[in-house]
Amino acid sequence: MEVILFSGVGILLYLLCDRLLLLLENLHGEPLPARSAIFFVLILTLSLSAFGLIRTLLHPAQSPQYDHEEQQTPDRGYESPKPH
Repeated sequence: MEVILFSGVGILLYLLCDRLLLLLENLHGEPLPARSAIFFVLILTLSLSAFGLIRTLLHPAQSPQYDHEEQQTPDRGYESPKPH
């Protein structure tokens, strides 16, 4: 189910970024010289934000803010040698 949701959001983001780029070009009055780079920045920013939000809404207990508690050790990562 998540794959379908992420795919649908990805398609919507693609269409949204295309419209935003056309709007920016209309405001500028001519095609932008770095059109591909601007599109990449738009879709990267929106997709990271949207997918992070979806992940947080679907799995709130597995969000990155809780990961650091499980990885820390009291001795700062140093493990003393254990006798055989």
